[in-house]
Amino acid sequence: MRNRLLRITMAAVLGVGATVGLAATTGYAAPPTSADRSGTPVAGLRVPSSLSAVRGAARFDAVAPEATPLPVGQKTRTWTIARYAAAWRTANGRAMTDRERDALARGCIGVTTVNIERGNINPPLGLSFGTFEKATAVRDALDAVLAGAAGRTDYAARVGADPLLSTLDNVTESLPAGDPDQWAAVVFSKRFHSGQDSTWTAAETDRAFRPDARGQVDMSAYHYRAKPGYVNFDYGWYDPATGSWWHANHAEPGMEIYQSTLKYYSRPLLDFDRQVYSVTFARKAAPAWRSSTN
Repeated sequence: MRNRLLRITMAAVLGVGATVGLAATTGYAAPPTSADRSGTPVAGLRVPSSLSAVRGAARFDAVAPEATPLPVGQKTRTWTIARYAAAWRTANGRAMTDRERDALARGCIGVTTVNIERGNINPPLGLSFGTFEKATAVRDALDAVLAGAAGRTDYAARVGADPLLSTLDNVTESLPAGDPDQWAAVVFSKRFHSGQDSTWTAAETDRAFRPDARGQVDMSAYHYRAKPGYVNFDYGWYDPATGSWWHANHAEPGMEIYQSTLKYYSRPLLDFDRQVYSVTFARKAAPAWRSSTN
């Protein structure tokens, strides 16, 4: 009972992003009503001098809200949905669409999904790593390849010639459909429980989802399953502009969004015994929420 109460207390404070039994592929709450979509001024909001400056500086179409970095010594900052949406609108020059609000309302996974700008998908895990440093190195290498690739064939050739990317699995197949110049590499983190298969022995579970000699983590056996009686996962979206990690307590209703340090986002919880840092592709300079889910 003591551990159960501790888990509940810590989850409430830290912002774990999924409730027990939430189906990651199907289950999320209805989006907020129009009454929640007000443009409330945001504490910590850095208002740009002009919209064109924001759009010109953006790496990809759906950027994180315009926010100031956390002050030294501050571990986290809480945002309401309305304030987050208002700051997101300031950064992106438009309000979220209903589909984006639906995605955001899923909780921590929604915060990452809405920033990828690829439809209401589960963030891909094919390029997952054991450390943030490894993930950012892969992100930077991918951005360099994407910047010079003249089509998908050239992208694959450049990946094969890169001293880092050529050693990894899933690099070419992870690129979504379309020209490489539509995409930018981004980083998010996922926390979860290792016991994804009830038939595994204790030794097999202990070996699961560990980084290999290259630092890459094979997530192919991950099935969004929770430790019995606990939360199934937590996602954190990395915002390089502020050095912050954006996550949430749970899906709507009652969802809160947090802007946190990596140490705070990653602090121990009874729900999880694994954490990966994943690289995926976010759509850049494209109309919001095209019909494609690639």
